[in-house]
Amino acid sequence: MKKIDMDELRNLVYVSIISADNDEFGLSEDDKQEIITRYKLGSTWEYTLEPIKDQKKRRMLIDFFNEDT
Repeated sequence: MKKIDMDELRNLVYVSIISADNDEFGLSEDDKQEIITRYKLGSTWEYTLEPIKDQKKRRMLIDFFNEDT
């Protein structure tokens, strides 16, 4: 995958996480707003995705967002 393609995929996954229609990660609307706020701060993915309570899913997403390709 080209870098631009991977960046687009990351954007799609991020938008999916914070989507009002998505409850796959068990996030409340407040949790999603917290993720958005943390994302805007430009912090690490570990900090940004901390509101995701399922540790396995959170770790998988953090690894995905941090992956260099």
